[in-house]
Amino acid sequence: MALYTQEQLEKANSVNLEEYLLHRGEKLKRTGKESRFYYRDSGGEHDSVSVSGNRWYDHKNQTGGYPVKFLQEFYGLGFREAVRELLDGETPVNMQEQAEISCAEKQRESLNNEKRETATFALPEKAGNMKRLFAYLLKTRRLSREVVKAFVDAGLVYQERRYNNIVFVGTDAGGNPRSASLKSSASGAKGFRMTVSGSDTDYGFCWRGGGERLFVFEAAVDLITFLTMYPKDWEKQSYIALDGLSPKPMLRFLQERDDISEIYLCLDNDPAGIETCDKFRDLLLERGYAEDQVWPLLPACKDWNESLKAEEGLAGQPAQPHPKKEAYQKIVGQLRNLNGNTEAAYCQWRDRQVEKTGQAFYLQRIAREWEELQKARKSCSADSIKPMMAGTIRIADLAVCMLCGLEDAYTYRGILSGLEQGYKPYQDKQKSDGRLGDLKKGIDEAQQTQDRQSLSCCLKAVADMALRLIVYLQTDYALELERRNSFQMKEKSPPEMFQEESSAIEENSGEPSLAW
Repeated sequence: MALYTQEQLEKANSVNLEEYLLHRGEKLKRTGKESRFYYRDSGGEHDSVSVSGNRWYDHKNQTGGYPVKFLQEFYGLGFREAVRELLDGETPVNMQEQAEISCAEKQRESLNNEKRETATFALPEKAGNMKRLFAYLLKTRRLSREVVKAFVDAGLVYQERRYNNIVFVGTDAGGNPRSASLKSSASGAKGFRMTVSGSDTDYGFCWRGGGERLFVFEAAVDLITFLTMYPKDWEKQSYIALDGLSPKPMLRFLQERDDISEIYLCLDNDPAGIETCDKFRDLLLERGYAEDQVWPLLPACKDWNESLKAEEGLAGQPAQPHPKKEAYQKIVGQLRNLNGNTEAAYCQWRDRQVEKTGQAFYLQRIAREWEELQKARKSCSADSIKPMMAGTIRIADLAVCMLCGLEDAYTYRGILSGLEQGYKPYQDKQKSDGRLGDLKKGIDEAQQTQDRQSLSCCLKAVADMALRLIVYLQTDYALELERRNSFQMKEKSPPEMFQEESSAIEENSGEPSLAW
């Protein structure tokens, strides 16, 4: 079998990712020594990925690496496809040739890639006055003068001399500066931000009070906005801004303050914030905090500053629900409504089949739906979305119905409610290949198990995986196809997103369809 050698893999991973993405026409924005990569998914446009040379890191999802992994993550390519693309079509070699490559040659470039420059951290020089700072924070952002002045007096916020940017300083428990982020003081420059070179990003912009509560925010302006909105005795508690969505500053703060007993996650009310809130909560529970110690506290609008504007009668940007959570909830609701309709033709047909052949019908029918699903997928086009959804939602329905027949305590609505409550988008990041592989494995395990309890677990997993696959088909699958097809030589028009008004389940071999 022909394989790519370690040397070829290292060559692929040494490709300058910034130049490669610019060549492909992707959106990049230079910020200091690195670039921000802009990408879209069902949650909108994101700039959480930093790219520098051949390295990348996704601050939102806490993952990163080199070009091969990047193409797998963001373009949905397989490993061999990604390597071939980066090597400009270079083919793999056979195993004998691979064995002849010297160990020194294989390691040379890898060792070079591990060399990193370490910058010394230094705060930018202060300006002679704070006029631009106060004008921006008080007039543009509508923050409290008293609260802003408290941070200025503590040396945590100031105006830098060179460009008059606002500097938010992150400190350690001793009050020593360890990090800093820059924010433009010019009105209308909301998008500009930059971390000062050499910053230790384990430390965030914070206020250290003596109370037992910690309030966690994405950005420094959100933190000060919250204090503007709720100023009573604010100095007594603690607050920290992450300058993004990394948990590291929060965890470092909690490591230094074991007296904190209540944590409020005050992240943005948008897809990224909602997703990260679930993630942080689970992370803190894993570290020993109790459920009644960790609370989500999301703003009424998209973020806290937008909420402040709305409170003052201005137009605040509305909250943005998570599209995947919404899709999951909608599908569950549709299934509940369907099975509550005793006149539905599909339900009557399904129940008659069970009366004739018993519980075995469910697994047999799930296997058949899986085969139809695979056939539909082979086209790798937007036209495959509708029939794939049809088969997948039937698999979910059949798995839940079989579960209800195993235990008297199970109800159709109860099972779906439990799955809905447990759904967390941050745990649902696979591309289509991984989803389909896991679903097939779950179906096989359900067919092979002889133990009633194990069968219940398998069926619940199959139902959940099927629901997650439907969500993906409705939200991100068309984007995956578009990115994947962009690597083909033949030009194709971008696939269209599935229209919700179309029926999710179609007629199949004369059998009744599921109708909402």
